[in-house]
Amino acid sequence: MEICKGKVVTMEYSLKDEHGNVIDSSESNGPLSYLHGYKNIVLGLEEAVEGKTINDTLTVSVPPEKGYGTRDEEMVFTVPAENFRNDCDKLEPGMEFDTAVNGTPYVLTIIELLGDQVKVDANHPLAGKPLFFDVKILKIRDSYTEEIVQGHPMEND
Repeated sequence: MEICKGKVVTMEYSLKDEHGNVIDSSESNGPLSYLHGYKNIVLGLEEAVEGKTINDTLTVSVPPEKGYGTRDEEMVFTVPAENFRNDCDKLEPGMEFDTAVNGTPYVLTIIELLGDQVKVDANHPLAGKPLFFDVKILKIRDSYTEEIVQGHPMEND
C-alpha cells in the first residue's frame, strides 16, 4: 500500500534544525499518526512521503515556505499588558500564550516588556527556518469515514 490522500500513516521521525540540533522526535513523543492529504503535517514533508510504502526511510529538507512559513514582521506587535493579567502575575520575555483571531489559533511569545505594553510575536517559532526530517514509515492503512470528516485520525496507531 502506498501513501496517498486519505490514508492514515504512522511514522517514526526526527526533526532537526539547520545546525543538526534535534527539535522534536518520535523517540520522545512516540510514533506520529496522521491523515495524509489533510494538512496534518507540514506541506514539504507530506509531499515527500507521497507514494512511499511501509519500511521506507527518507531524509527530507523542507524550506520555510513549505514548513511553518516565512517570518511576517507584521505579526510582531505590542498589546496592553492588562490583556495578560488573568493569565499570570508576572510576565517575562519568552513566555507563550495561546490565543485565536477570527478562529485561527496563534501562540503569542512575549519578546519584550515595555511598561504597560507588551511586545509579542505571533509567528510560529519555526517560521522562516528550514526543517530537516529523518523519517521511517511504519504503517499505512485506509482511513475511516469519521476520520475523513474530522480531518485527522481517531487514534494514534
